[in-house]
Amino acid sequence: MRTPPQQLRINARNWRVRRRPNSLPFAWRPIASMQGVRGYARFRDWLLVLNACRIPHQTVQMSGLEYIYVPPLLQQMALNELRDFTQENAAPPTPPQARVFPHAFLASLALLPLALWHGWRVGWWEAPHFLPPPGVWGSIGALDTVRVQVFHEWYRVVTALTLHADLPHLCGNMAFGALFLILLARLTGVGRAVWLTLLGGALGNAATVVLRPTPVVSLGFSTALFAAIGVIGGLMACREQGRRKAMLPVAAAAALLAMLGTEGQHTDYAAHLAGLGCGLALGISESWRMRGRWAGWRRKTALLATALTYCAAWWWAFAALPG
Repeated sequence: MRTPPQQLRINARNWRVRRRPNSLPFAWRPIASMQGVRGYARFRDWLLVLNACRIPHQTVQMSGLEYIYVPPLLQQMALNELRDFTQENAAPPTPPQARVFPHAFLASLALLPLALWHGWRVGWWEAPHFLPPPGVWGSIGALDTVRVQVFHEWYRVVTALTLHADLPHLCGNMAFGALFLILLARLTGVGRAVWLTLLGGALGNAATVVLRPTPVVSLGFSTALFAAIGVIGGLMACREQGRRKAMLPVAAAAALLAMLGTEGQHTDYAAHLAGLGCGLALGISESWRMRGRWAGWRRKTALLATALTYCAAWWWAFAALPG
């Protein structure tokens, strides 16, 4: 004769009750599953938590497993304390790996037009005949704060980045510029690295025009160079967890400014500082864009925008020539 299912459930419940140790107070309940607490480390930690919270408990060993029992009115409290302890001591989630863009070395090729432009201007090779005489490029393209403020020749904030005083000035900017452009291209891609460098340099020059109290004429790619350093610092700062760790990339960018941007008799400290500050702001905004996965210019579009910006700035400069 078969035993009814209801009778089977009653027998199983009675079997569980019969396995309950007689030494336990009546109605005390286990805070682990019916399989007990597995692992000595976990069992030890749970006991430490219960002792720290002053929750009465008893331990029983059955079939090689440890069981912890608490009074029924304190069962939920014990479970909450153990849950909080487990969550606090859980391994922190592994941060997602930052994407490294390929072919970052190609960003250094964007500096070759600087050498070509400088060679035309100083006469290393013959300049194209459709361009104005190279002798006037320096006067119409340098960042003259007076002419920008009075005559609104804002194209100078871009054209000044392509002019250099001499060969050592050019070589230094190209060497360090290639290094930091490659590092930035690994974080953002080649196209956006070149565009952010140009944008940060132009914004830095514009900031010096607005904030500088005295008339100054300056030129060189160094403002954009420190803008690239600032973008790298801003991107890396936003990827760190915690305020202290986030300040390390910013401090490193400031240290590079102190080492590379304060040497030389004719160094424009204000422009370097402005370029670094604008680069940091652009790096933070770029990090937010990448984190939010907002649409941005692709590599070819950013490269085209960079080239068109340079061409448009110089076209404006040449169009402003008298006669």
